[in-house]
Amino acid sequence: GQCCCAGSRIYVQSGIYDKFVSAFRERTQKNVVGDPFKADTFQGPQVSQLQFDRIMNYIQSGKEAGAKIEIGGSRKGDKGYFIEPTIFSNVTSDMKIMQEEIFGPVCAISKFEHEDEVIKAGNET
Repeated sequence: GQCCCAGSRIYVQSGIYDKFVSAFRERTQKNVVGDPFKADTFQGPQVSQLQFDRIMNYIQSGKEAGAKIEIGGSRKGDKGYFIEPTIFSNVTSDMKIMQEEIFGPVCAISKFEHEDEVIKAGNET
């Protein structure tokens, strides 16, 4: 069987933000995208063309809203419904990619200063 658990929003305190984004990007680059029946595969394809298109629309929305793509952001290969693991940084709370659940290999990272700020942001999504 397959497991699907994908946290799509990460809030990081500003003092460690750059270091976290760098480490997260480095770890994500090691993810193997491909045949879900192979032991070394971390991420398989999306379940359908419909879901693939939804995710690609979210990625486009993030780009258009001004979020920075740290890695990914495109289709993986030319067959199947594979999407590169995608990390957005410099994401603001009003962006669609932070407000809605993507259900795909996309992560939005937002910076905060104080605990009360991040609690408020989390409650608004």
